[in-house]
Formats: sequence, C-alpha cells, structure tokens
Amino acid sequence: MKMEFTDDMREILEEFLIEADEILSSLDQDLIELEANPEDKDLLNKIFRGMHTLKGGAGFLGLTSIVEIAHKIEDIFNQLRNDELKLTSDMMDLIFEGVDRLKEAIEMLKESDEIPDEEDIKDYLERLEAVVSGGEVVEAEVVNNGSENTASDEDIEFVEGVDEDIKELIRKYPGKDLGDILEELILLPPDERPPLEVIEKLEQIIAEGKDVKDLIKPKEEQKQPQPETQPQPEPQPAQQTVETKPEKKEEKPQEAKQQQPAKKKKTEKKEEVIRVDVERVEVLMNLVGELVLDRNRIVKLASGLEASCESTETIEELLDSITGMSRTVSDLQDAVMKLRMQPVKKIFSKFPRIVRDLAKKLNKKVNLVLEGEDTEIDRSILDKLEDPLIHLVRNAIDHGIEPPEERVKAGKPEVGTVKLSAFQEGDRIIIAIEDDGRGIDVEKVKKKAVEKGLISPEQAENMSDKEAYELLFMPGFSTAEQVSDVSGRGVGMDVVASTIHSLRGTIEVESELGKGTKFIMKLPLTVAIIRTLMVGANHRIFAIPLYSVVEIVRYEPENVKNIGQFKSFMLRDEVYLLFSLNELFDIPDTDEKQFIVIVRVGEKNIAIAVEELFGEEEIVIKPLGKLLENVQGIAGATITGDGKVVLIVDTNSLINDKKSQLVGVL
Repeated sequence: MKMEFTDDMREILEEFLIEADEILSSLDQDLIELEANPEDKDLLNKIFRGMHTLKGGAGFLGLTSIVEIAHKIEDIFNQLRNDELKLTSDMMDLIFEGVDRLKEAIEMLKESDEIPDEEDIKDYLERLEAVVSGGEVVEAEVVNNGSENTASDEDIEFVEGVDEDIKELIRKYPGKDLGDILEELILLPPDERPPLEVIEKLEQIIAEGKDVKDLIKPKEEQKQPQPETQPQPEPQPAQQTVETKPEKKEEKPQEAKQQQPAKKKKTEKKEEVIRVDVERVEVLMNLVGELVLDRNRIVKLASGLEASCESTETIEELLDSITGMSRTVSDLQDAVMKLRMQPVKKIFSKFPRIVRDLAKKLNKKVNLVLEGEDTEIDRSILDKLEDPLIHLVRNAIDHGIEPPEERVKAGKPEVGTVKLSAFQEGDRIIIAIEDDGRGIDVEKVKKKAVEKGLISPEQAENMSDKEAYELLFMPGFSTAEQVSDVSGRGVGMDVVASTIHSLRGTIEVESELGKGTKFIMKLPLTVAIIRTLMVGANHRIFAIPLYSVVEIVRYEPENVKNIGQFKSFMLRDEVYLLFSLNELFDIPDTDEKQFIVIVRVGEKNIAIAVEELFGEEEIVIKPLGKLLENVQGIAGATITGDGKVVLIVDTNSLINDKKSQLVGVL
C-alpha cells in the first residue's frame, strides 16, 4: 500500500519513524522480561503505553495497518494489566509475531513509503481478536506458510546473476532482509534446514554487504499490474495522536495548536538531544583528520626550528603557541570521536529475543546474561559486528548448550547460560561470548581437519589445543555434518573471522571439554585515527598499529634459529616465529636488521625484524582506493608530519597468507 505525504507531513513522518524505532527496539527486551515475570504491573503498563503511543503516531499519519496491529496488541495488554487475561507462551509468540510485523512495516515505510495491505494482515488480526475475545490463541492458517504467501516470479524480478537458491529464499520469506532470512534458517531444527551450501551462499552475499534490495530490480523497472494510489490521512485517527503524544509534536502543523501548553512543557527536554545526519558527522571527522595531519606537520617543523635556530623570545612564544594548539586539536579530536561512539547495547538488546526463539525451537533452556552494555565503540565497527555476534550466539545455543536432560545427567543445572559481555581495555574493546555447554572436542576437530586435507596427521599430533581452535576459522573446514553435529563448531566461522580481521581486530577461543567455550574478540575503539609504531625496512617507512605490538627488543643474530623452512627468535626461553618485514612484503632483504617487533597475530606472538625504529605517531587512516584496496597486508595509508606517504601494516592478513604453512609449527 503506497502512501503519499506532503512536505509538512514528511517532517512528522521522520519524527514518527525515530520514535517507532525506539519503542520497538525496547519491546523485545521488555517482552522477554515480562515472560519471566508475567505479573509485573509496571512492565505491563510500560508495554501498553508503548503500543498506545505507536498507535497514536501511526493514526495521525493514516498508517492503517500499523494502527490496527498496535491497537489489537494494546487491547491484549489492557486485559492483561486488568487481570482479565493470563499470559501464556503461545500468546507471547503471537505478540512477538506482531512486533516483527510492526518492524517490517516501519522498514517498508522507510524504504519506499509503503505499508502492508489490510489483506496481508487480515489473518493475523483475526488471531489477535480471538485472544481479545476469548483468550484463545488460534494457529495461523496454512496459507500463511504455504505457496499462496510466497512471492512468485511475476511479483519479483531479480537482477542478472542471482543464484536460484537465493531467489527461492527471498520468495519464501517476502519482506525480510537477508540477515533476517539467515536467522530464520538457523532457527529451524537441524533436519529442516536447507543444505549447508545454501546457507554458505547466503552468508557470503551478506559478507559482501549486499541485501535483498541489491538483488531485485527497482519497482519502476518491474511489471506493475496496477498502480495503487493511497488516500490522504483520515481525520479520526489524527485526533488520537494529539491526545496520545502532544509532547512529541512541538513542530506539528495547525491541527495540534490547541495543545500548546502540553507542547511547551516538553520543549526544554526535547532540546537535550539533537539528531544530526551521519554524513555531517563523517564530514566533521574527515576535517578533524586533516587537522591532525596538519598539526603533526607543524609540530615536526617546530622541532626542526628549535634544533636549528638560536632560542629567542619570538621562537619561545611560537613553540608555546604550537604546544597549546596541539593540545586543543587533541581535545577536539577526542570530542569528535565521541560523536561516532555508540553503546554496544544497540546490538546487545537484540539477543534476548534471538536466544528466546532459538532455545524454544531447539527445546533447550537457556539464560542469557548481558554485561557491559554501556561500553562504547565506533559506530562503523558496531554496525559490522551484529552478524558475527549473532552467528556465535546461535552456535553457543545450537552446538554448545546441551538439552536439559543431558545437562542434568552431566551434573549441570537444567538451564544453560550464555554470557555476552563487553568492556574497554586500553584502546581496545573486548567482546566475549561464553557458554557453559559441551566445550570443543579438540581431537574431533583435528580429525576432521586431517580428513579435509587441511593439515597432515603429523601436524595434528604436534598441534596444541589453541592451534586446533584456529582450524575452526579456516575456509573449507565446515561440512554439512557440522551443521547438526553437536561436537562441531566450525560452520561459517571463517566469515566471522574475516569480518573481525577486516575491522583490524582479533578473535581467540578458550574451551574446556564438558565445561564450555568462550570466544573473545578484541577490537579497536575507532577505525579513523590510531597510534602506530613507525619502522623502517629497506629505506621505506611502515606504520604498525600499536595495539598489535607486544614488545620491542634488539635484534641479536645469535638468538636466531632455524626450524625446518622457518626461522625463529629466542627471547627469555620463549620461541617466536621470525619474519623480516622485507620478506613479508617481497622486497629485497638486507643484513641491516636492528630491532625485533613482537606482534600479536590471532593466538600467536610473531617476531618481525625491522631495520629502523622512528617512534610512535598518531595517524589518520586513509583508504587506498578501489585499485589497491585488496592488497594483502596493507590496512591503508597515512601522511606523516614531514609529508611522506606511509603504508599501514595489517599484521593479521600479512601472516594469514602463510597460515596453512604455519599450522603445527611451534
């Protein structure tokens, strides 16, 4: 159903969409809490008010289908809070379905000014009405899950080259984005899931940053049987809104003018938050980045001036001014960086619902513990973390947490625990997913890797547990058996690892058989400005991110040993695999190595030999552009204080090339 909005109404629409997102994002958490405490009157009233507000806003804009769904759910909560109904698990499923439908309607409205037709929600409204009328939850008609509800080739026209399996999934789950479709598939019992290759195709498309809208032709290019024109907003719902949320409509047109007193009351509170377009923040961030580069150059010139000129009062004042300016630029940089930061709660809040649905589907009992939800991280990193986290949490429930009867036999509580936590450690954010389930059977992992030809039997025999866990992240390790085999935990993990590495982060695994498993992700606070160690190799300067540097020592030839085809470096009775920076970048090697930089790569510490050290420097990361963005081992470039272009080393991908050779070494 296509909607039409005047310019004035569109301003109100934008405000409504923001408010609707806030209401719906908190509903999942509130409903999970309500399911555990169905007699909580405060919670019942809070959810009732949220639905009432949503209904009112939608009514003012004439969004009929949203009004009808919200109104029926509001009726149910009105009866619940008045003790006229008793909350059941089936009733909660029906309410969750309504929340999902409301979310889909809001997304449709954002993308194309459309909302679901009344016919699309007719069956759902009838099921809600059955609850309101008699407290009975009626099963959805077969038509809702059958072929009649599946879009056909005439309804959707795909762009060229879309895989047939992916087309079928999009038809089967109309209105859902690819992430939601993947979630639906994983929620299915193992014997009902599509083949693993289909799930992997879907994961690959998501990893490429594509969604449904990128795979289908725009509506104007598709065959339209008959264009729909939609009516203007109906006057009756409009009055509901004025009564429901006058405080949210300070800039509402003339219809709401009689509510002036209510509006004034909230004006001061409204000004506490200013919503700024993300693009404006990005422009500001780029300008601050350039300012940091200019600051670095001025500081460099000032140091040269101080060294080469006799000190005078003017020079002293100039140096003091530069010091003050440098401090101000740093403060400005910190302030702008905070604009990009968002609490991890933005994605953590989605997990109570995911855990609840998956546990119910698999007949398991799971308690989700969330910690550190207020920890902040760069928005661009946070946006890319959602899929890896969802995958790891699903794995924890699907393959880690045992069924209740199995847990009781093992002497564990019937209810399993999945813990999702976040905290800051220096300039890194640590996010961990931990379960108290079966743990990883290392011997089975090694055996499977040998069968797949990823390692030799000799390498498997000499491999430590930590090295075996790294096999889970190797492409090709997953098999169809892994999807349903409770001891395996490798499905799609290479996609998880590649995403974390693309964010210049690391992922580690800790596990104990029969006790549980913990995945630990370490990520930078921001992707824009970082501190680096400047090193030299063959008269070139490279920047190594400081967060990956463990320590720096002098290069001592007598501590260099050969292990097979590799070199190693002995330091305080520890053996480190040794590479020269020249060797890693395939540039001519020299015998002028002066220092060893120990860097963290995944679970390992690796020694890298360099010829010179130039100290620490704060740099602004610049992308290399389309032609060079896939160069292995390079995370970007920067401009130093003296105007030179310096490449930033990505130690993870640099060593990744040699990973298959390194397995089993040390």
